[in-house]
Amino acid sequence: MALNLIYHFHTSQNQDGDFKPASYGVVYFFSQEGFLERDLLKELSKSVPLADHEHLTFLNLDDLKTFALRVSQEMDVREVRLISVQDYNIGLDGAKDLDSFRALFERYGELVINEDVSKKKSFFGKLFS
Repeated sequence: MALNLIYHFHTSQNQDGDFKPASYGVVYFFSQEGFLERDLLKELSKSVPLADHEHLTFLNLDDLKTFALRVSQEMDVREVRLISVQDYNIGLDGAKDLDSFRALFERYGELVINEDVSKKKSFFGKLFS
């Protein structure tokens, strides 16, 4: 199983004397089984101290990747594909069927790998060690 995260880049804003720095916000986070629970994501976002945990926004792409890795560790999943809304839309325009839709995450997305999953021994690995 793999996870997919679609994010949106928000540019910095200065309105009414209130400055908001640029950020990366989670739009959708899902697996083949469906969307991940928002409350779980909010709780796991606390592993990134400067994140806006309520709105799931992060100050930079590295923090978003740290969050994605934390979710994959919690769910014991090997990889997460991160893709921006813009790249998702470009890929979606070219998708002709379900296979090409799935391939857009591989083609345009950025891979974050949970190395801890591959270090765990399988049942047979434990049996024959």
